[in-house]
Amino acid sequence: MNLPSSPLLLVLIVSVAVILFYVRRSLRYLQFFQQEEYNSGRFVNWWLEKRAFDTRGSLIALVIGGLGLAVAENSLATLGLCVAGGLVLIAASWTEEDPRKVGKIKLNMTDRLTAIYQLSIGIYAAVVIGVLWLIAALGYGAAPILWLASVTLIQSTPLWLMLANAILWPNESKKQQAFLADAKEILADYDPYVIGITGSYGKTSTKAILGSLLEAIEPTFWTPGSINTEMGITRQIRENLKRQQRLAIVEMGAYQIGSVAKLCRLTPPDAGLVTAVGVMHLERFGGIENIYKAKCELPQAIDPNGLLVCNGDNPGARKMAGEYPKATTILYGLEPELGHLDCWMSDIVATMDGTTFNLHWHNEVYAGFTKLLGVPMLSNLVGAFAMCCALGKNPEYVIAAIRSIEPANNRLNLRKNGDGFILDDSYNSNPIGFASALEVLEGLPGGRKILMTPGMVELGDLQAAENRQVALKAAEVCDLVIVVGDTNKQDLMTGLQEGGLTEDKILTFDNRDKALAHLMSKEFKQPADMILIENDLPDLYEAEVKF
Repeated sequence: MNLPSSPLLLVLIVSVAVILFYVRRSLRYLQFFQQEEYNSGRFVNWWLEKRAFDTRGSLIALVIGGLGLAVAENSLATLGLCVAGGLVLIAASWTEEDPRKVGKIKLNMTDRLTAIYQLSIGIYAAVVIGVLWLIAALGYGAAPILWLASVTLIQSTPLWLMLANAILWPNESKKQQAFLADAKEILADYDPYVIGITGSYGKTSTKAILGSLLEAIEPTFWTPGSINTEMGITRQIRENLKRQQRLAIVEMGAYQIGSVAKLCRLTPPDAGLVTAVGVMHLERFGGIENIYKAKCELPQAIDPNGLLVCNGDNPGARKMAGEYPKATTILYGLEPELGHLDCWMSDIVATMDGTTFNLHWHNEVYAGFTKLLGVPMLSNLVGAFAMCCALGKNPEYVIAAIRSIEPANNRLNLRKNGDGFILDDSYNSNPIGFASALEVLEGLPGGRKILMTPGMVELGDLQAAENRQVALKAAEVCDLVIVVGDTNKQDLMTGLQEGGLTEDKILTFDNRDKALAHLMSKEFKQPADMILIENDLPDLYEAEVKF
């Protein structure tokens, strides 16, 4: 039997299938859009660099369109094929992983993201129905034409997310300004003494150490985790700052010139601590000079009668202290031979339990112990100690409080792994921190020394050279190296081989999960293995992008 199939009915079937496919598929793109902080430029770069184009939905549409050409003369067959194709397309999308439940950084359905998602669905639905309806109205309403046109609509998915974000931005900006005004009002009312912390690396760890030390003495507010952006800090002030907290520590992240200045306007600093000027986020800044200018925004915002504490071991931070001196300017570090230091650490002895040391301050020496390991963490500890003492806290109390500080998760913390250990430094990585972690690994007793890493990112033009350089060091220290992902694979392998590590001592895996599974397998493990996990790239860099 040959039943007529209305072009409008075909438009309806194809439209519903394509729109429902978008409802699920757009979530996966949103996961990466959110990780790029809703920055359309960076999102487009990721989309093109990863070639994150749809293949699954487009292939189904192409196949259905092609089969439709073969049965175009049979209306019943055309209608049946159209319905079957729509069901296959919908089923295919619903068998994919849900980014709200999987991924290193799961999709967080915030109010803002939900609004972007819902508006994009509305725009996309209107466009799909409009385009397919117009094709039918022009007399090209046959099922094959509709399905072939749907390929372009499916491929355009990321564009509608960016458009929805752009449309919503004015209202989002208005909401953010209201939240900012509220946070500023709370700060003005409570009037805590604000300590800003910035630097290319070490900010979060130093903040956590300083917050713990000061909290042991008096009520102190500090932003949790790595929260260091305007809206993240705003939310913490509005929700968590208490009137009795007379000290407030604010981590100030910089991704471009002006970032720190903006945070200083939100939380005007009475004191500042600069951990380092380095090459982290170099590709965003375009040059080390711009990174220096960005970090200088903190001391520039501090009143001349205020307090500035800088890492004297770091040339950029030391230079900053000289260019923007305050009534009290303090240099700290681990290497007094590089130049004058007001506070420094000596007699450092690392063990499996932690580190013993002497701290020098105002012509006095204070013996101490910390569970922290590695030069970068000890440097952060000295900076926090110096800030506490500069604020008038009793050095003996501070030294006592240092004993209680626990290593932060994924920041060079040592944990038992059967009869061996894992040195977890997976939070992030920079050239100095990576080299220091390798030194800690080298000093640990035990069996094989194993490194697992995807390398370092956001180092701009220096990325290849820095990864090769640290791989040379790893080849000297490690018995075996596991390279994760493709981002730095070639540079790491080149450095490892130049350093003398043979190919059979270098393993490669597509992602972290596969690498960890191999590390923990009975076939691989040996007694007393010492494993360093250095860095863990987000999905943007490591995920196997298949759409």
